[in-house]
Parts: sequence; C-alpha cells; structure tokens
Amino acid sequence: MAIMLVLASLASAAISAAASSQKKLRTKTLIGKLNAIVASQYEQYAGRDVDAASGTLRGQALRAIAQGDLPDDWTIVSTLAAKPAADLTPHQLAYVAVWNSIANKQAVMQSHAGAECLFMIVMQGGIADCLDCRGLRIDIGDQDGDGMPEFLDAWGSPIRLILWPSDLQLPPGSGKRFFSTILPFDATVPTIDDSVGGLMRPLIVSPGPDRAFGLTATTAPQTGVSECADNITNFDDEAKR
Repeated sequence: MAIMLVLASLASAAISAAASSQKKLRTKTLIGKLNAIVASQYEQYAGRDVDAASGTLRGQALRAIAQGDLPDDWTIVSTLAAKPAADLTPHQLAYVAVWNSIANKQAVMQSHAGAECLFMIVMQGGIADCLDCRGLRIDIGDQDGDGMPEFLDAWGSPIRLILWPSDLQLPPGSGKRFFSTILPFDATVPTIDDSVGGLMRPLIVSPGPDRAFGLTATTAPQTGVSECADNITNFDDEAKR
C-alpha cells in the first residue's frame, strides 16, 4: 500500500508538471503570434518620413506616432479623442471610435488597460484584419468585468502590452537592463553596452502560473520582485542567447 501511494504521488506530480509545461508552451505560442502582429507594425516607423528639423525631433515625432498607433493605456486613447480627426492615422481613428462607444469610461481606465488596448490594436485597429481568434485558438475574456475584452493566457489571465519597457530586466532579478539606454528612432550613434535586446521594442507579457505580473510603476519587471520570475514574455528566447 505504501509503495502504491508513493507511485500515485509521483504520477500525480508528473501529470501536474506536464500540464504546467503544456500551459507555458501554449501561452508562449500565443504571445509569439501577438508579437508578430505588433512587431510588424512597430517596425514600420523607423523608415517613415516625418517633417522634423533634427534627428532628435524626428525621433520624438516617430515615438508619438508609435504611441498613438500602439497605445498601451486608455489615457493615450482619450488624448487622441480630443484631437482633430485630420491629425489622426487610420488606426488612431479606429481607436477613437472604440473609445467613444464606451459608456463608462472611468471604469474602463481602472485596470487591465494594457491588455484591453492590446486586444483593441489587434482586433479593432485595422492592424490585423485577417486575425481569426478561433482559428488561432486564442481565448478571450473580460476579467475585470468592464465590458472590454482581453486576450487570455493558459491560466485565464489577461496578456498585457507595454509599449516602452525601458527598465525591463531579463532574466528577472538579474540587475541588467535588457534594452539599450538609447531611445528608439533617435539619431544618436549607438554606443557599446551590455544590453541583450538592443533598442527598445514593445513588450507582450503574461503573468504566468502565479497570475501576478510583478510589475512596478516603471512598467517592467524589477529586481527583487519575486512575482515576475515566472512571467512569460516575447523576449525570453532572446534573453537566453
């Protein structure tokens, strides 16, 4: 009987580990699909022509366009809604339409904004018109009950977008910045540093099995925050190289 109990315990642990591994793989695959869509849009800005008097001003202008086209917070969308339609891109006009359709805007701005904006960008902003959630087996939910949907990971948590993850550390708690200190689209000549990820790019992140992002006000996993250790991101493979 004792042997059978031990074997049953081992089998249960193995099954649990396999299920967890499968969920991680499923979430990683989903993040990869979303990242391909967002990255494809983001990569268009570096070569875009803008009317700017200097390289620094050009970088600022391109970052403003990127932030409007790939918003990670509802406050950005509300700012777009206050601008003349002639000043907005087609993507931004779509976001303003979504914003204007929201009855309780204050409730929407309370939580899960980065996840809700990610859903809006992919599904309602014209960036990925051909995306079929059923075909890609993407779970959708509304975890905060505010009427705005989110993409869900394998544990039922919203997958979040962070456009400017300036203080990202990978592996979590390593004490090393993943990205260079040079801002994206700036004309500054790159300097040699120990960053793995190069210039900053949008972060797509799942809180992982513990369902806790471990994010701080600086919008990236930080040293000493244990909750971020099991986060799953679109940069995990790069960080391991």
